[in-house]
Amino acid sequence: MKLFAFKFTQTLILNVATIAAIVVGLYQFAVRAYNDNNGAEKTRKVMQTVLMFVDTLLQYGKVYFAEPAPAPVPIRKVAQRRTKVA
Repeated sequence: MKLFAFKFTQTLILNVATIAAIVVGLYQFAVRAYNDNNGAEKTRKVMQTVLMFVDTLLQYGKVYFAEPAPAPVPIRKVAQRRTKVA
């Protein structure tokens, strides 16, 4: 039983270390590619394009879903109360 537990522990540690090495390698690749290809400027341009598209959609939506302005209600004059003469 000790042999099984020992081999299982070694295999588990090896698998966890392998997965961690793969994650670190992919992360380093992504960061390096982002920096080498001027990622900040490209991200800014993409966000600007997306926001312009959303703004255009909202402008069309405002026109399409806008409620018409209510008709003005005329204000009637109220008669002034007169004081009673005794």
